[in-house]
Amino acid sequence: MWFASVKKVRRMIDTGCLIATIYILFYALVGMTIIAVALIVALATILSKQK
Repeated sequence: MWFASVKKVRRMIDTGCLIATIYILFYALVGMTIIAVALIVALATILSKQK
């Protein structure tokens, strides 16, 4: 009984760590996408003003 509860707690900790890692990766992807779009818009604006 005691060992089963320890395994359950360990599994919950691993699952929580996995979910936290997924959240970090997702928000990093969203942030990088926003930065990339902003750079593309800035580059398009600069190139259009040069002509």
